[in-house]
Amino acid sequence: MKRAIQGQEVELASVEDLEKLDGLERSAFESDRISRRSWQRMLASPSARVLVSRSKDALEGACVVLRRKGSSVARLYSIAVAPAARGSGIAAKLLGAALSDARRSGCAVLRLESRLDNAAAHRLFERHGFSQSGRKAAYYEDGEDALCFQRDLFDGALMQGGVAHRVRHYAQTLDFTCGPCALLMAMSAMDPSTPVNQAAEIRLWREATTVFMAAGHGGSGPFGLARSALKRGFGVSVYAAAGASLFMDSVRDQHKKDVIQLVENDFRSELVEHQVPIYARPVSPESLIDHLRAGRLPIVLISLWRLHREKTPHWVVIVGFDGAVFRVLDPMARSSDPDGGMSISLGEFKKIARYGRRRRTAAVVISGKK
Repeated sequence: MKRAIQGQEVELASVEDLEKLDGLERSAFESDRISRRSWQRMLASPSARVLVSRSKDALEGACVVLRRKGSSVARLYSIAVAPAARGSGIAAKLLGAALSDARRSGCAVLRLESRLDNAAAHRLFERHGFSQSGRKAAYYEDGEDALCFQRDLFDGALMQGGVAHRVRHYAQTLDFTCGPCALLMAMSAMDPSTPVNQAAEIRLWREATTVFMAAGHGGSGPFGLARSALKRGFGVSVYAAAGASLFMDSVRDQHKKDVIQLVENDFRSELVEHQVPIYARPVSPESLIDHLRAGRLPIVLISLWRLHREKTPHWVVIVGFDGAVFRVLDPMARSSDPDGGMSISLGEFKKIARYGRRRRTAAVVISGKK
């Protein structure tokens, strides 16, 4: 049964469209064609979405959106328009439907490849918010290179207003200062007079460090970061499980473990003395969304494993949620996104916002100065 794609004059293809799809492919492309067998496989696959635009009994165009199970990244594998229908906006209509479909499927990013010599397609993608993300040499059968494009599916128009719009990215200058940099971003949004530079970054790290980690310099835990924010007059609350420090699982040396726990206990005691709310329960996406709506900024601990295959804890700032996708500013980001941001689907966020063997969560929520 065919189902219309909401808001678009496009629908899902069915197995009955196999012959028409094969014919469309042969008329639209001279090489790098999708084979009949591949069409058959994609029409039956839960990982592929074949979207078509019809004119009476004929197909004006079709596109294929692929996604892997457990991933929030979708790929626009193909977009084809019948020669007789070119210039009538079919490609734009299909691209818009692909974007909407990927977003509704729980994806946060849509990626694609396009021939280097297809300038018209590049303009189409850029008009729809795509940006170039790379180049693949000799990608096509005739040896032509491919330009890579991607677009975040976060809808800024639906983002909560207020302070989140004022957060500006600041990239960490040292491997171990993601926490201080995330805190600097949040505090400077609340108070634009907050200095944001390397000296401030290192000063915060000295105040909030756990001293040790598994190797190298210590990172920053939730209690140390919260203490630094409190010291500067900001409202703050903490989500962190009771008991051993978050970072103990990765440390083998008992002396280091003892020091980390001593430092964390000291930070916690000072927060308790100042009546800072400490919630010994997992931080949920719903609670983060509530904080954003109230004008607060959550700094959340994530695992880099799913993003970069690194078994490392990492702090990021949550700056928006559009109903399906979180917008996150990452201190580690350099040039992949102009604002240092990335979009993470709700499902993917639930997977990465945990760290260690015990899959624990942590967050520091910053509000305006008291």
